[in-house]
Amino acid sequence: MDWNIDRILAVAGIGLGILALLLGLGATLAMDAKTKGELRFAYGCFVASALMLFFSVGIWDIRTDASLTKRVVIVAICSAIIGGCLIESLKWAKQRHEGPRPQDEQKEAAPVLPKPSLVFVFGVPLGDNDSASWMMILRHFGPSIAHNCKIDFFDQDRINIQHQWLLAHPNSPFPPPGLAGKSRDLIYIPEAGPEGSTGSFPWNPLYPDRQHYTVNIECRDGVFTETWEVTRVEGILRSRITIEHGAQWIAKNPNQDPVVFKLEDPEFVSTQLATEVPKASPGKIVHPGWKPNHRFEIPAAIIDPNGQLQVMAGIKLPDGSTLTDFGCWNILTKHFGDNPKSKTE
Repeated sequence: MDWNIDRILAVAGIGLGILALLLGLGATLAMDAKTKGELRFAYGCFVASALMLFFSVGIWDIRTDASLTKRVVIVAICSAIIGGCLIESLKWAKQRHEGPRPQDEQKEAAPVLPKPSLVFVFGVPLGDNDSASWMMILRHFGPSIAHNCKIDFFDQDRINIQHQWLLAHPNSPFPPPGLAGKSRDLIYIPEAGPEGSTGSFPWNPLYPDRQHYTVNIECRDGVFTETWEVTRVEGILRSRITIEHGAQWIAKNPNQDPVVFKLEDPEFVSTQLATEVPKASPGKIVHPGWKPNHRFEIPAAIIDPNGQLQVMAGIKLPDGSTLTDFGCWNILTKHFGDNPKSKTE
């Protein structure tokens, strides 16, 4: 074979074309083609390899004594193979860069935001499990200190009774005073941490066995809305609580989950809001202090001789062990919000 300058150039072109193709594939594999610059480099190598191989095969074949038809067929076949490899390589590199995505458009994964720190409300019967009087306890949530917390507490049962009265009396701008009793309370907490007492306030629910509350919470970490319900199911108090970010936060973070904290007893059953004031006060009037030889049921709280509120943290079982897992009522004895990836810990 006569190795003239044309054949040398053709061989060199084929070699450079293969090298460029390997560089393009290597760039995509080694660097994972995560940036636009890396992708441009890989695409450039692919294009260069296609041009060099096409040009080299053409020179190699034209300089031979093959017929025109044979030369055209060889160049066409080589060009088709090179072009097909180039297209598939580009598709593969693009797919590797963008990752798996649906037919329309894949949304970027939202970053995990840190847990806020705040103060919320969760109550407990005072004196005994079936007491008519409850103590609403201010609980800390989150990994750090909560500052400047404004707690706006609403009794939705009483508010609904007032609303129903206004619907029945359209000519009256306000319900009569004392129609359903106090329906709102405002509390300000300058500072609260994971350790220590945050405070409490007494409350007499209209129906202790079915309660509905909403709490607007404003702290340094933002504005939040708490929804809390209580239902006695087959003699046992069950509960559900949800704390969410406020409307302004949701508007600014449409791809984020607004739920900060959620906990619900599996046996919980939702009930309707109260529509009228009971003729007789449900629940028992019990002494709020300690009762010797009395078997308490969870949840319950007492006021000790020092005037401090004490929540039942466990009960003795017949086998001698202590039961400390009480579903939603664990909120009264355990701290929540330390783990940034969990809503219920």
